Amino acid sequence: MQKDLEAVDTSMIEGLGRLATFFGFSKVMGQLYGALLLSPKPLSLDDLAEKLDISKGSVSMNMQALERWGTVKEVWVRGDRRKYYEAETDLWKIISTVLAGRERREVELALRVIGENIEKLHQAMPEMSEEDRALADLYLERIADLQAFFRFAQLALESIAGREVLDFSGVTRIKIE
Repeated sequence: MQKDLEAVDTSMIEGLGRLATFFGFSKVMGQLYGALLLSPKPLSLDDLAEKLDISKGSVSMNMQALERWGTVKEVWVRGDRRKYYEAETDLWKIISTVLAGRERREVELALRVIGENIEKLHQAMPEMSEEDRALADLYLERIADLQAFFRFAQLALESIAGREVLDFSGVTRIKIE
Protein backbone atom coordinates (compact mmCIF):
# COMPACT_ATOMS: atom_id res chain seq x y z
CA MET A 1 0.00 0.00 0.00
CA GLN A 2 1.29 3.48 -0.88
CA LYS A 3 2.69 5.43 2.11
CA ASP A 4 0.02 8.17 2.13
CA LEU A 5 -2.81 5.65 1.75
CA GLU A 6 -1.39 3.62 4.63
CA ALA A 7 -1.11 6.75 6.81
CA VAL A 8 -4.73 7.71 6.11
CA ASP A 9 -5.87 4.13 6.71
CA THR A 10 -4.11 4.01 10.09
CA SER A 11 -5.29 7.47 11.08
CA MET A 12 -8.92 6.75 10.20
CA ILE A 13 -8.95 3.40 12.01
CA GLU A 14 -7.45 4.96 15.14
CA GLY A 15 -9.79 7.96 14.88
CA LEU A 16 -12.86 5.75 14.61
CA GLY A 17 -11.59 3.81 17.62
CA ARG A 18 -11.42 7.03 19.66
CA LEU A 19 -14.83 8.12 18.37
CA ALA A 20 -16.38 4.80 19.36
CA THR A 21 -14.98 5.22 22.88
CA PHE A 22 -16.44 8.73 23.07
CA PHE A 23 -19.89 7.31 22.30
CA GLY A 24 -19.59 4.53 24.86
CA PHE A 25 -18.51 1.68 22.62
CA SER A 26 -15.18 -0.13 22.76
CA LYS A 27 -12.19 1.22 20.88
CA VAL A 28 -11.81 -2.12 19.10
CA MET A 29 -15.38 -1.88 17.78
CA GLY A 30 -14.55 1.47 16.19
CA GLN A 31 -11.29 0.17 14.77
CA LEU A 32 -12.98 -2.92 13.31
CA TYR A 33 -15.68 -0.79 11.73
CA GLY A 34 -13.01 1.53 10.31
CA ALA A 35 -11.00 -1.35 8.86
CA LEU A 36 -14.11 -2.73 7.16
CA LEU A 37 -15.34 0.67 6.00
CA LEU A 38 -12.07 1.39 4.22
CA SER A 39 -11.68 -2.09 2.77
CA PRO A 40 -12.64 -2.55 -0.90
CA LYS A 41 -13.52 -6.20 -0.18
CA PRO A 42 -15.01 -8.19 2.70
CA LEU A 43 -12.54 -9.19 5.40
CA SER A 44 -12.37 -12.38 7.47
CA LEU A 45 -11.89 -12.55 11.22
CA ASP A 46 -8.28 -13.60 10.53
CA ASP A 47 -7.75 -10.61 8.21
CA LEU A 48 -9.11 -8.23 10.85
CA ALA A 49 -7.06 -9.76 13.67
CA GLU A 50 -3.91 -9.42 11.60
CA LYS A 51 -4.66 -5.89 10.42
CA LEU A 52 -5.37 -4.58 13.92
CA ASP A 53 -2.84 -6.84 15.67
CA ILE A 54 -5.42 -8.16 18.15
CA SER A 55 -6.61 -11.64 19.04
CA LYS A 56 -9.11 -13.46 16.88
CA GLY A 57 -11.27 -13.94 20.00
CA SER A 58 -11.45 -10.18 20.53
CA VAL A 59 -12.30 -9.68 16.87
CA SER A 60 -15.04 -12.32 17.04
CA MET A 61 -16.61 -10.93 20.21
CA ASN A 62 -16.58 -7.33 18.94
CA MET A 63 -17.88 -8.34 15.52
CA GLN A 64 -20.92 -9.93 17.18
CA ALA A 65 -21.61 -6.63 18.94
CA LEU A 66 -21.15 -4.68 15.69
CA GLU A 67 -23.61 -7.03 13.97
CA ARG A 68 -26.18 -6.45 16.72
CA TRP A 69 -25.82 -2.70 16.22
CA GLY A 70 -26.24 -3.09 12.47
CA THR A 71 -22.87 -1.55 11.63
CA VAL A 72 -21.44 -4.63 9.91
CA LYS A 73 -22.90 -7.65 8.19
CA GLU A 74 -21.64 -11.12 7.50
CA VAL A 75 -21.22 -11.91 3.80
CA TRP A 76 -20.55 -15.11 1.92
CA VAL A 77 -17.33 -15.43 -0.08
CA ARG A 78 -17.44 -18.12 -2.77
CA GLY A 79 -15.06 -20.99 -2.13
CA ASP A 80 -14.25 -20.03 1.47
CA ARG A 81 -15.90 -21.36 4.62
CA ARG A 82 -14.57 -18.60 6.88
CA LYS A 83 -16.79 -15.76 8.08
CA TYR A 84 -16.36 -12.54 6.15
CA TYR A 85 -17.74 -9.13 6.98
CA GLU A 86 -18.33 -5.80 5.36
CA ALA A 87 -19.27 -2.44 6.83
CA GLU A 88 -22.71 -0.90 6.57
CA THR A 89 -21.97 2.27 4.61
CA ASP A 90 -25.33 3.98 5.13
CA LEU A 91 -24.38 6.16 8.11
CA TRP A 92 -27.96 7.38 8.64
CA LYS A 93 -29.04 3.76 8.99
CA ILE A 94 -26.35 3.16 11.61
CA ILE A 95 -27.25 6.30 13.54
CA SER A 96 -30.95 5.47 13.53
CA THR A 97 -30.28 1.91 14.68
CA VAL A 98 -28.10 3.03 17.57
CA LEU A 99 -30.49 5.81 18.55
CA ALA A 100 -33.48 3.50 18.31
CA GLY A 101 -31.85 1.10 20.74
CA ARG A 102 -29.61 2.54 23.37
CA GLU A 103 -30.54 6.23 23.46
CA ARG A 104 -34.29 5.65 23.23
CA ARG A 105 -34.13 3.32 26.25
CA GLU A 106 -32.18 5.90 28.26
CA VAL A 107 -34.63 8.70 27.45
CA GLU A 108 -37.60 6.48 28.30
CA LEU A 109 -35.97 5.54 31.61
CA ALA A 110 -35.32 9.21 32.41
CA LEU A 111 -38.95 10.09 31.65
CA ARG A 112 -40.20 7.24 33.83
CA VAL A 113 -38.01 8.30 36.78
CA ILE A 114 -39.06 11.93 36.35
CA GLY A 115 -42.74 10.94 36.26
CA GLU A 116 -42.39 8.78 39.38
CA ASN A 117 -40.70 11.61 41.26
CA ILE A 118 -43.33 14.14 40.23
CA GLU A 119 -46.04 11.78 41.48
CA LYS A 120 -44.14 11.16 44.73
CA LEU A 121 -43.89 14.90 45.40
CA HIS A 122 -47.58 15.50 44.63
CA GLN A 123 -48.62 12.73 47.02
CA ALA A 124 -46.31 13.93 49.81
CA MET A 125 -47.05 17.67 49.58
CA PRO A 126 -50.24 17.68 51.71
CA GLU A 127 -48.25 16.36 54.68
CA MET A 128 -45.33 18.77 54.26
CA SER A 129 -44.63 21.93 56.21
CA GLU A 130 -45.07 25.20 54.38
CA GLU A 131 -41.30 25.52 53.99
CA ASP A 132 -40.99 21.99 52.57
CA ARG A 133 -43.94 22.61 50.19
CA ALA A 134 -42.13 25.69 48.87
CA LEU A 135 -39.05 23.55 48.25
CA ALA A 136 -41.21 20.84 46.65
CA ASP A 137 -42.73 23.48 44.34
CA LEU A 138 -39.20 24.50 43.30
CA TYR A 139 -38.37 20.83 42.67
CA LEU A 140 -41.52 20.40 40.59
CA GLU A 141 -40.76 23.47 38.52
CA ARG A 142 -37.22 22.37 37.76
CA ILE A 143 -38.16 18.74 37.22
CA ALA A 144 -40.86 19.90 34.78
CA ASP A 145 -38.14 21.63 32.76
CA LEU A 146 -36.19 18.36 32.67
CA GLN A 147 -39.31 16.49 31.67
CA ALA A 148 -39.94 18.92 28.80
CA PHE A 149 -36.34 18.52 27.64
CA PHE A 150 -36.52 14.72 27.68
CA ARG A 151 -39.87 14.75 25.87
CA PHE A 152 -38.26 16.88 23.17
CA ALA A 153 -35.31 14.47 23.04
CA GLN A 154 -37.75 11.57 22.73
CA LEU A 155 -39.51 13.28 19.82
CA ALA A 156 -36.18 13.99 18.10
CA LEU A 157 -35.02 10.40 18.59
CA GLU A 158 -38.29 9.03 17.25
CA SER A 159 -37.92 11.23 14.19
CA ILE A 160 -34.33 10.22 13.53
CA ALA A 161 -34.89 6.55 14.36
CA GLY A 162 -37.37 6.17 11.58
CA ARG A 163 -40.82 6.44 13.05
CA GLU A 164 -41.18 9.65 11.11
CA VAL A 165 -40.19 9.74 7.45
CA LEU A 166 -37.38 12.23 7.02
CA ASP A 167 -35.60 13.09 3.80
CA PHE A 168 -31.85 13.15 4.42
CA SER A 169 -30.95 13.08 0.73
CA GLY A 170 -29.79 16.68 0.86
CA VAL A 171 -27.32 16.03 3.66
CA THR A 172 -25.76 12.74 2.68
CA ARG A 173 -22.51 14.49 1.93
CA ILE A 174 -21.34 17.34 4.12
CA LYS A 175 -18.85 19.66 2.45
CA ILE A 176 -16.30 21.70 4.33
CA GLU A 177 -15.31 24.83 2.50
